[in-house]
Amino acid sequence: MKAIMTILLVLAAGCLAFYAVCIYISAARKSRNPGISCLKEKREVALEHLAGIWTHKGMAESSAEKDEGATRKETEKSQDETHEISVAFRDPDLNAFYTENIRDKAGFPPQARQVIEGILKILDQEGDCPSVVNSHGEIEASLETGVYNRLARVTLREHALDTAGEMLRLVDPGPMTPMAIIAAFGHDLGKIPAYRQQLYSLGDHPVISITILDKIPGFSEMPNKGDIITAIRDHHRKPIDFFSIKLKEADQEARKKELARNFSLGDPGTGRESPSREEETRRVASARETIVRDDENKTEDRKRRRKPREVELPWYDGKAILQEIAVRVNKVDEGRWEAFSMANGYVYVQVGLLWSITKKVARINGDPSVLIADSDEELRTNILYSVVERLKTEENAIARGLIRDWYFSAPFVVTMRDGTIHSRASYVPFNLEAFGMLPSALESQKYGKVREIIDVTPKW
Repeated sequence: MKAIMTILLVLAAGCLAFYAVCIYISAARKSRNPGISCLKEKREVALEHLAGIWTHKGMAESSAEKDEGATRKETEKSQDETHEISVAFRDPDLNAFYTENIRDKAGFPPQARQVIEGILKILDQEGDCPSVVNSHGEIEASLETGVYNRLARVTLREHALDTAGEMLRLVDPGPMTPMAIIAAFGHDLGKIPAYRQQLYSLGDHPVISITILDKIPGFSEMPNKGDIITAIRDHHRKPIDFFSIKLKEADQEARKKELARNFSLGDPGTGRESPSREEETRRVASARETIVRDDENKTEDRKRRRKPREVELPWYDGKAILQEIAVRVNKVDEGRWEAFSMANGYVYVQVGLLWSITKKVARINGDPSVLIADSDEELRTNILYSVVERLKTEENAIARGLIRDWYFSAPFVVTMRDGTIHSRASYVPFNLEAFGMLPSALESQKYGKVREIIDVTPKW
């Protein structure tokens, strides 16, 4: 029993000693860091003090985000300002067009904007050249000298701007606008002398224009580049799709306005004088070379030929046209004739004569825009068809039974006294009464080759 009491006393003394040690250690820690309390100690802390744990962090994050956003906006603003500076052009008209129609406009994908800027830079640097070319194979070689010289005063840059303005007028605003501007500004890039020298072997200027566009960054990736290429390729042909037709119309309307600005009826060299025989021969040879070179394209055009359509003729004067024809009936020049009469009461007029008279009357009445049709077969066809329709209805001058609907001329077989047959003759048949002359009077005026004509028969 005594032994047990001794053991208990020893244990109690040990526990007291251990407790004393714990008290000492705790006191020592508090003396070094008064803010630390034992785990069991309870403290009351205000809610606003606890809120600082997350509000300070949130404020810091919000501040960081604001700084980042401000930095981003400054960067974007700087980039925009840099971009504006990078697309500034020397030519004020290009700057004005870009500012008004492109720079801040919605609906311009980055690729389209990049391509437009690339084209405008080329026109800004190289666009001072003439807007017409008269080299081998070019359709504009068929223009009258006076008309060609007037259009040569218009720079390529000016013509591109005129065409772009017309294109925006003809095409409704929307997704087609960027491609319309690209086609308008790019359709004649192949007329720039430096590119013609580099790429001459590729063909005429539309082909060169397409080659130049292909090298502008962003163009090859455009989803509608095929439509643009087709429109540029066909703007001197007979386009069949909507976009290509609009580009051709825009080009023609631009030319009409350019002629109106640069054509003065009182000036010499305006094209009123007749071309020399050498010049006419050169033009015919050039036109034939163009036909041969483009034979496949022309064949395809004939397959998809559309009916001609009537166009407005504000300059039209039927009586003046008939008077001009009358003085050429039965006249022979070096064995050739342009118009002849027959005793059956008809006058047969070559299409070439009617066209030259049409241009003359239009010039006299102050509208030289007709002259651009020398380089555009479709426009020429529409004008001649419209002239014949008005001569038919207003002057009763056309022999209706000899010409089919939707045509302005007809094929005839002409038989000469010596048995020679001209089976590929094409004439516009007129009623002799329209000229106010008797058949006998006209027959008495015949001389030379026209006296040898004994029969004219329609081929249909």
